[in-house]
Amino acid sequence: MNHDGRRCTPGGTPARTVARVSLVLAVALPAILSACSGDPSPPTVDRPLIEAPVQHSVSLGLEDIADPDQDWDAVQQHLEQAHVNAVSLAAGRVEWTAFDWDAHPDVAAEPGRDHLARAIAETAAGPDDQPRLVDLQIDALIPRWIENDPSVAGVRPDGTRSVYTPSASALHDGAVGERILELVAELARRYQPDQITLTELKFDQETFGDDDAALYRTMTGEQDWPRDADGEIRPYAPEIGAWRSQVLSDFLGRAAAVLDDVGSETGKRPRLGMDALIDWEEPSAGDVNAGLSYTRLAEHADVLVLWVYLGLSERSPEEIEEFTAALTGAGLPSDVVLSVGLWDEDSSTGSISPELMANAVRASSTHGITAVNVTPYSRMTPEHWTALSEVWTELPPTMTVPTGSATPS
Repeated sequence: MNHDGRRCTPGGTPARTVARVSLVLAVALPAILSACSGDPSPPTVDRPLIEAPVQHSVSLGLEDIADPDQDWDAVQQHLEQAHVNAVSLAAGRVEWTAFDWDAHPDVAAEPGRDHLARAIAETAAGPDDQPRLVDLQIDALIPRWIENDPSVAGVRPDGTRSVYTPSASALHDGAVGERILELVAELARRYQPDQITLTELKFDQETFGDDDAALYRTMTGEQDWPRDADGEIRPYAPEIGAWRSQVLSDFLGRAAAVLDDVGSETGKRPRLGMDALIDWEEPSAGDVNAGLSYTRLAEHADVLVLWVYLGLSERSPEEIEEFTAALTGAGLPSDVVLSVGLWDEDSSTGSISPELMANAVRASSTHGITAVNVTPYSRMTPEHWTALSEVWTELPPTMTVPTGSATPS
C-alpha cells in the first residue's frame, strides 16, 4: 500500500488500472492482434546475465506492456533519450499474467500472446546494442483469489478480511506462497532475466486471523498477541513487527533457494529484488511494522528497491538526501535502488512535476547511491523525459556476468 493507502501493481501502477487493462485485453486485443505474427523470443535467454553498477532505470507497468496500441519505437526513443540502461517490467500476479503460463492456463491476460516476451525484446538493448539490465516484477496481491476463496485473505483485528493481501500463514507456508514461488521459478526459467523483484509483499493490519495467530505462537513461542490493559490487541507492538519481518525474511529465503535451483539448471541465477517502503522517521530501519525491516530483508534479497514517492508522502528532495545519508551509513549488505514515483493525487495532473521528479532523481543519487528508478512509464510526459535527460546525461555501461555463474557477483 502506498502512503495514501492505495494499492499498487508492479511498477507502482494503481490496482484499479489493472481492471481497466483487463477490460481492454478482453475486448480489444483479440480483434487487434488476431493477424499479428508470433511473439519474439526474449533475448535475455541467449545472453549472459547483466549487471549495472550505475543504474538508470525506468519501470513499465502492465498498462504499458499489455497496451495493444503501444508504440514500441517511441518507448525505445524515450529510453535512449534519457540514457536508460535498465528496465523493470511488470510480469503480473499469480492470478493474472502477461503471458501463457502452462501450469495455470486460466490466468493469462490474453491466451496465445506473450506480452512480456515482446516487452523484453523491445527494451532489452539500448544504443549500439548495449544490453540493458532486465528486471521482472511480480505483484503479490491476490484480489481474485480472495474473492473465490476468502480463507486465504488476511484478517484485521476487527475480524474483517482483506480484499487484496493474503494472510501471513497463506504466504509463509500456504498455497499463496507456493504459487508465488512457482511464478518466480517460471519467470527465471522462461525468460532468464537479470533480476526478479517482488512488489506489494508486505503487511498492513491484516495478520490477525486464527491461522496467523497460530503461526505467531509457533514462530515466537508466545501464547497470545501483545495486548493492552483492556485486552485489546496492540497491532503496532514491536513484537508483531518483528514477527512480520521474520515471515517475509523466511519467504525471501525460499525465493532465493528457488533461484539457486534454477541457476543450477540454466547457469544463470537472477538476482532477487524486494520492494520496500521507507520509514522516514527511522530511515535505516525500514517499515518494520509492515514486515519490511531492511536488515531482515537483506538476509536473502540481493537488491532492496525503496519507494521514494514524494507526491504521496509529502516529503522533499532535501529529505531524500538526509535519507540516503542515513541509509548508506547503516551499511546494508544488499544493493539498494531508490525508486522515484510520479504519483500525486493533489496535483491537477495526478503526477509530480518534471522539475520535482528531476530534483528527486538527483537527490536519490547521493551519498553513494548509484541506482535510481523512475516509475511508471505511463505517467511520463514529454516534459518529464526532457527533464530526466538533463539529469541522466550519459548512458552508464552495463557488464556481463560469465555464463555458468550460479549467482551474480
